[in-house]
Amino acid sequence: MQSPQPSATRAPEADGYQPRRAARTEMLETREGRIALTRWGSDSGLPCLLLHGWMDCAAGWQLLVDELPEHWSFLGIDWRGHGSSAWRAERYWFAERLAELDAVLDALGPAAPWRVIAHSLGGMVASLYAAIRPERLAWLVNIEGFGMPEIRAEEFTAHIGSWLEQLRSPPLARHYASVAELARMLQRRNPALPASHALYLAKVWTRPHAEGFEMIADPRLQLSSPVRYTRAQIESGWAQIRIPVQLLYGSDSELVHRAGPGLLERFAAAIPRADIQCVSPAGHLLHHEQPQQSAAHIVRFAEAAEHGSGG
Repeated sequence: MQSPQPSATRAPEADGYQPRRAARTEMLETREGRIALTRWGSDSGLPCLLLHGWMDCAAGWQLLVDELPEHWSFLGIDWRGHGSSAWRAERYWFAERLAELDAVLDALGPAAPWRVIAHSLGGMVASLYAAIRPERLAWLVNIEGFGMPEIRAEEFTAHIGSWLEQLRSPPLARHYASVAELARMLQRRNPALPASHALYLAKVWTRPHAEGFEMIADPRLQLSSPVRYTRAQIESGWAQIRIPVQLLYGSDSELVHRAGPGLLERFAAAIPRADIQCVSPAGHLLHHEQPQQSAAHIVRFAEAAEHGSGG
């Protein structure tokens, strides 16, 4: 592992968000390839593991980290194809995220069970990993990691056909004239996102390009997945979780609505002792939109879980 280096992406514009905790990055060589890590806080002890969502990166956790207790330390992973981690030569499959997480934890060496905070894609990975490797996780905060809507049987062939068409013309990197342009777009899509938070995210998600700025994530991540896990498979995984779990969801989350009726009830039925909390007003990016409110829920849950009264 290389020595930690100060992150080059943390310098905000004058009217942007000013991080309160210093972050540092390092590269980790694993059997799943080169993966970037971002750390906050002390190097001693076991940090809280942060798993970001699709097209995000570990640096995006800064907004939430700044609201969590100062004595907590954190370790964020950039999934391959995101942030500063290596891109894959071929396409990206969900199961590879499980392999990446497993490889990172193996490379970091034996340790006590990890405390995990995970969003969206990261929450989906962490939930399934908690069922597969229960001894490796102490507790889990799942932020909107519900899984994608199921493809109905009568839609399956059309879905595969659409995927084949996408492969004929793979997506290109998204370009913006300025980070401010991307920030404005983020606010249009996420009305509860403060302007300073939107600008911060726009900065850590992009890099300079001849046309202005481009997203740093591999554009092939935009390809739809030809095969999705079924709702029954996802909920079977939830039912096998034995660690304390908190589910945070946004009051205005489109993902909750797209997943179909009764999603929260099914989650509660699969994990009867789960702590389910709504963050409001917020959508899918609730930890970016309302980091202070999200942090308050997480701290209360973590204190209960670690004193034996949560989960």
